[in-house]
Amino acid sequence: MESIIQDLRYSLRTLLKQPIFAVITIITLALGIGANTAIFSVVDAVLLRPLPYKDAEKLVIVWEHNRPRDRQENVANPANFADWSEQNSVFTDMAAFIDQTANLTGDGEPEEIPRQLATPNLFSVLGVNAMLGRTLTPDDGKPDQPNVVVISYGLWQRRFGGESEIIGRKLLLNGNEATVVGVMPADFKWFIKKGSISGKSAEMWSPFPITQQLRTRQGRYLTVVARLNSNTTLTQAQIEMATIGSRLEEQYNDFNAGWGVNVVPFRKQLSGEVRLTLLLLFAAVGFVLLIACANVANLLLARAASRAKEMALRTALGAGRMRIIRQLLTESIVLGALGGAVGLLLAIWGVDVLRSFIPPELINLQNVTINSSVLAFTFGISILTGILFGLIPAIYASRSNLNDALKEGSRTVGSSSRNRLRNAFVVAEIALSLVLLIGAGLMIRSFARLQAVEPGFNPHQLLTLRVQLPGRKYPQENQRIAFFKQAIERLKQLPGVEDVGAISFLPFAAPSAGTNFEIAGQPKPAAGQEPSTRVCVTDANYFRAMQTPLKRGRFYTEQEATEMRHVVIINEALAQRYFANEDPLGKRITIEMKDVNEPNEIIGIVADSKHANLEEEVEPMVFWPHAELVYSGMNLVIRTKGEALSLATPAREVIHSLDANQPVADVRTMESLLAGALGRARFSALLLTIFAVVALLLASVGIYGVMSYSVTQRTHELGIRIALGAKTQDVLQLIVRQGMLLALAGVTIGLVAAFFLTRLISSLLFEVSATDALTFAGVALLLAGVALIACFVPARRAAKTDPMVALRYE
Repeated sequence: MESIIQDLRYSLRTLLKQPIFAVITIITLALGIGANTAIFSVVDAVLLRPLPYKDAEKLVIVWEHNRPRDRQENVANPANFADWSEQNSVFTDMAAFIDQTANLTGDGEPEEIPRQLATPNLFSVLGVNAMLGRTLTPDDGKPDQPNVVVISYGLWQRRFGGESEIIGRKLLLNGNEATVVGVMPADFKWFIKKGSISGKSAEMWSPFPITQQLRTRQGRYLTVVARLNSNTTLTQAQIEMATIGSRLEEQYNDFNAGWGVNVVPFRKQLSGEVRLTLLLLFAAVGFVLLIACANVANLLLARAASRAKEMALRTALGAGRMRIIRQLLTESIVLGALGGAVGLLLAIWGVDVLRSFIPPELINLQNVTINSSVLAFTFGISILTGILFGLIPAIYASRSNLNDALKEGSRTVGSSSRNRLRNAFVVAEIALSLVLLIGAGLMIRSFARLQAVEPGFNPHQLLTLRVQLPGRKYPQENQRIAFFKQAIERLKQLPGVEDVGAISFLPFAAPSAGTNFEIAGQPKPAAGQEPSTRVCVTDANYFRAMQTPLKRGRFYTEQEATEMRHVVIINEALAQRYFANEDPLGKRITIEMKDVNEPNEIIGIVADSKHANLEEEVEPMVFWPHAELVYSGMNLVIRTKGEALSLATPAREVIHSLDANQPVADVRTMESLLAGALGRARFSALLLTIFAVVALLLASVGIYGVMSYSVTQRTHELGIRIALGAKTQDVLQLIVRQGMLLALAGVTIGLVAAFFLTRLISSLLFEVSATDALTFAGVALLLAGVALIACFVPARRAAKTDPMVALRYE
């Protein structure tokens, strides 16, 4: 122990004697360690940190899978869910829920609260208890039982100020009284299904028992969570559920034909969209750290040459080789620890930076903290880094030839092998940098292609908001139609408003409904092979407000939008897929979304527009007028003459003038929704580019350092060459050729590595090949150009060498 303390003291004294070397080394390491720590803190929060549920690794999400369309619908039918629950032997229990919203009134301003209607066993399946009161029980939701609700800790604090008497308090939800029976713990955050109405984590849970009346095979809208038995594997669960799915498909072929069952680990489902992105970024910062280590190793090799006499003297005084290696490793570990300390400070700042530009709908960074796991990671990577960059230089430094090193004026012994190692480090740096730069280049090209995609409407100067009418207050369909019609008419009268429309599912905010349909006059296809479409409900003016082009036919009349006239508008994708050789106008289709399915005449064809995201191909779409399928919740789109958000307050006032207790939710611009659709691509491209630029800088510094060191070592040789008549151009070519050979070797290795590694990110790319020749060639030329500059600077200095000075150099 005493010798270790002695080594530490000596290491610190040595570093203090060379402050410039120490500062450069610490900053270089801090960049790599800080970037790794910042990204690891996100990876830890999203992929590694234990979820706040009992035995969370046993939780799975169960979805229905449409095989003919090869699409996981992320929903389940109530009757199928009931049969799954009764027939399976792989789960201890299964629960289901529906994402909805509820209008909370009577306590301050009216507010729309994200809510889940859940089977009463949801919390027992999750293994979570209430912090105050209780969770749902099997009796909740029965006809003879009072209406109850469980609320989140956040809602309790925000809306009710954390009042102690919250249990038993009566709330007015959608005009119905509900009693608060429980408050969930502060760390309880439950699943947000992609495309849920609010896009926010639920703050209320109401009972939704699957009664016999709900066990009908019509529609798929449940989200199902299950808990695996202690002795059951995921594979076993998948096999059994697939068997049950096949049995139900055969038994109820008209409804279940072509539908299977998928079992997905809850952690994977939760992080599915960002998992690959985070792992990619973690690998990228790992490359940055390796490049930083190579740079520091080169610095230590150069420093070892200047300490050859010191090492020889220590050997002469009796120090063994392992003792010298231990001392030098201690110095490098001290450097790694200091770099880690500075890197931790950079990581704290880096997490704040990440919070400022990562879309919250992509990753919720509120849970990202520098906790004990992150500190342990930083400590471990700092020590490992110290060993990684210090071990080889320490071994080489311990090989000093005692007699040669102690000779007065002697040159460094073994410099050729040491120089080969330095060159190898530079080649590795360039190869790693090239892989990062190519990855960043592919992501940038992909992002540019994605940005160039036309959404099919004009997103500029467009304000959107959602109004969800409570069923108790507006029970009749004509009341709902009248409310939205009146709201639109008043909004049109606001100064600065050009047009107003309404739609059930807003583009880039929530996926539309989907169903099958029949085409009149065509033979009915086999079960599971029916034509399918997405379905939205709009008012008469939606397409004009969105400036979606009408390709053929006409829009609805005001009468068709408010009275059931059995007409629909379709998009070009549906016309091309199902009416390729005929005119769809005037044709009739029957859409399976209502109790009474009557044929609807196609009166218009609108241009294709993106709905769920920009990456996917446009799906067939049918637009029903509001009177055909009367939704109680609609999204209003307001086309403005100026800044869209300037109309937010006046728009709210219009809705409140119609109903003072009606909340207005999700007031935002269409441009912000479009930006959110680009969030993952922008996030990936930006961070990967930053890391690639850092890698490029480190690699260019590395090659510059090696060439500068080489010039210094060859000063005597260069002086002789110049004295014998070598021209400036000859010296320049000599030095640049040496450096460019290293650069070209690194570029070649990097191109081969990138050819294989970039295939791992192919799923993140849009309309760009993972082996895009233009990107590969452009990045290779860029890196070669940077390397040329890094070689030219020391070469130019070498060409100006005074031969008289050089011949005296030792």
